[in-house]
Amino acid sequence: MSRFSRIEKERKEFLEWKDSFSCTGNPKIGDNIWNVIMDGPVDSPYAGGKFKIEIEFPSDYPSDCPIFRFKTPICHININGEHICLSSLNNYNSNTSISDILCQIFMMLTSPNENSPYSTYIDLYNNHHEQYLSKAREMTRQHAKI
Repeated sequence: MSRFSRIEKERKEFLEWKDSFSCTGNPKIGDNIWNVIMDGPVDSPYAGGKFKIEIEFPSDYPSDCPIFRFKTPICHININGEHICLSSLNNYNSNTSISDILCQIFMMLTSPNENSPYSTYIDLYNNHHEQYLSKAREMTRQHAKI
């Protein structure tokens, strides 16, 4: 399967999720970057937020892992700036779909991986959890608007 046909297949699969995600980018015209808007999970401090994630497809996709960048500032122990610490990105193989990774990012917002902290918020998370949740809600109100 060619790079563009795989990306188009991924895009069609992704569009079935339109309740929680939206996407711009069209592989038919050569876009190698998608801009995804993900709704914050209802049962999380990110509820009501709209989070932008940029996905860049390398020229060797699907052999090489796409690059996911979290563009919306967020208080989360597994996100540091734009960088996301997620096992499916670290252990990527060509059978991994974009929808699978986005689903895992969505689930990570409700269940952070305490065994893989990646940001400066880990101390707040571990020692002042209510302050962490308050900070996450405040950053969502400030930054996660579209």
